[in-house]
Amino acid sequence: MADSEAIHIYKGDCIQSSMPHCETKETIIEFIQAPDSAVDDDNDDNTTTTSSSSSQESFITFHQKLHKNIGDFIEENKFILRCLLIGLVTIATVVYVIMAIVTSLQKNCQDIIPLIGLTCIVVVSILVWLLRKKCGNPLGKCAQSFGAAVSPKVRGVIKIMITIVAVIGIISVTTYTGIKQPGNLVALAGFITMIVILWLFSKYPAQVKWQPVLSGFCVQFYLALLILRWDFGYQVMHWMGQRVQTFLSYADYGAEFVFGPKYTDHIFAMKVLPVVIFFSCAINVLYYIGAMQMVINKMGWVLRKLLGTTAPESVCAAANIFIGLSEAPIMIRPFLSMMTRSELVTIMTGGFGSIAGGVMAAYISFGVPAEHLFCASVMNAPCALAVSKLLYPETEPSKVRKVSEVKMSDKKERNILEAAAAGASSSIVLVANIAANLIAFLAMLAFINALLSWFGSFLCYPELSFQLICSYLFMPIAYLMGVPWSDAGVVGELIGIKTFMNEFVAYKELAKFIDNRAACVGEIITVRSEIIATYALCGFANPGSIGIQLGALGPMAPERRGDFASVVLRAFIGGIVTCLMTASIAGLLLIDESADLCNFGGNMTSNMTLTQNVTLTPLTNVTYALNNNATAFL
Repeated sequence: MADSEAIHIYKGDCIQSSMPHCETKETIIEFIQAPDSAVDDDNDDNTTTTSSSSSQESFITFHQKLHKNIGDFIEENKFILRCLLIGLVTIATVVYVIMAIVTSLQKNCQDIIPLIGLTCIVVVSILVWLLRKKCGNPLGKCAQSFGAAVSPKVRGVIKIMITIVAVIGIISVTTYTGIKQPGNLVALAGFITMIVILWLFSKYPAQVKWQPVLSGFCVQFYLALLILRWDFGYQVMHWMGQRVQTFLSYADYGAEFVFGPKYTDHIFAMKVLPVVIFFSCAINVLYYIGAMQMVINKMGWVLRKLLGTTAPESVCAAANIFIGLSEAPIMIRPFLSMMTRSELVTIMTGGFGSIAGGVMAAYISFGVPAEHLFCASVMNAPCALAVSKLLYPETEPSKVRKVSEVKMSDKKERNILEAAAAGASSSIVLVANIAANLIAFLAMLAFINALLSWFGSFLCYPELSFQLICSYLFMPIAYLMGVPWSDAGVVGELIGIKTFMNEFVAYKELAKFIDNRAACVGEIITVRSEIIATYALCGFANPGSIGIQLGALGPMAPERRGDFASVVLRAFIGGIVTCLMTASIAGLLLIDESADLCNFGGNMTSNMTLTQNVTLTPLTNVTYALNNNATAFL
């Protein structure tokens, strides 16, 4: 082949066959031909590239077809696959439970009662879910038909009978308590005194609707009765408290990893605050899977049926048992703009009269009895509804009555891991707020005490302090809650710290008295006084919470900012009284069996019916086997 080749190209403006006289131009382009070996290499490269591209396209096409076929198969057989999966899980679960029961009974390796109880709860929950899903509408229609068939007169008779039975029960229990321990009737007198004071300072005393008020106090009484005077109820709550303590102890693993094995040298910053982070993470996971929404919704429905309050009020009161005063209103955010002023007072009173789950975890880590914290949180919900309806009676028609009209907020997280991470991240603000408030308030308390001591020194009384003033100011209130007069000054001091500073500082001080009694050193108060103080301090009613409440509610309903500001002080007072009334009920129902506090050497001889103190033993080393701790959890 020649080294070069010339190609003649004729280019012109016409075609010669049709126009013989047109001119054409000849362009000669010369190509220099590459060697034969180079041409062969290029051909091979082009062939390889084409082959590779074709194989890749074939693989992509095959993958797409396979993916589509699998998706179509799953979509077409979704029901069968779901039934197959549920069947396999059910069979595996049944086999495991049977093997666990048989093995535990034969070898006595573990108490099988918790597993049986958990299995029963799961089975009942599944059966209820299936019943509602398959027969929900027919059952609802039957219930509506039955309700329509019952005449209003018969309903009235039923309500009167239930009321009479409830009143007889309260009178019987109170009479028995007064006979067995007459001193407890002081708490009853204090409870009645608070009701009278609330009525006198009510916005519309003549328009108070007593049905929700008395119903709320009645529900509160029977909740306390189930836990404080019924052995089974107390044991259940006590068991739950121990399980929560064990669950919260898992936070020590994370704390030890981050801060090192000597993290307990800084007990508050490195042991207590990580508990708040861990618990916040767990709560957010429960929200993601829908467990919290279901519990809150059902509890709101129960409160609405028992007290006759509206749906937003009831749902928010139930939410305040688990979450804080700034988070609970989010669940009813769409209704804040249309709620009456009385309903707004109820929402805010419930926030001031309760504590959040995260800070409750911190109080438990202090050594405050978990079962009494749980009981106080649950009792405060109906009490806050009753107190708010007494302080600010409803005079307007509500626009929302049914729980079904209250829609829970949608999930923001895409999976459970993101929910756990979001819960941990959101707790950073709470942890920082707790630490900052403690630093600020303790420093301010020290300054105020120094200032009061300086002024008192001119009267030869340098012992003058803020705590001393509070002890004298709130001593009568503490005594009216059933606290022995010898301890009324200490409990009054704690109430004053909680009211004028915050409940975190107050619980921190209460923990010192609990530790002193356990070790029989320092200043000691009775178990009865500790428990009543636990109920009295269980609320966010302090000046700092007023700003938090207004700051949280304002952006949710900007057009109601003026209404929020006008009723917040009344709700604040309602929150304080809610905690005091709950403590009074506890003081009425607690029965002392011995007045001895302890013997030297740390052996406690103080026994109270159903009021054993539970403390969370600090873990100095959390590197023990994980399976042992998991066993203790159950």
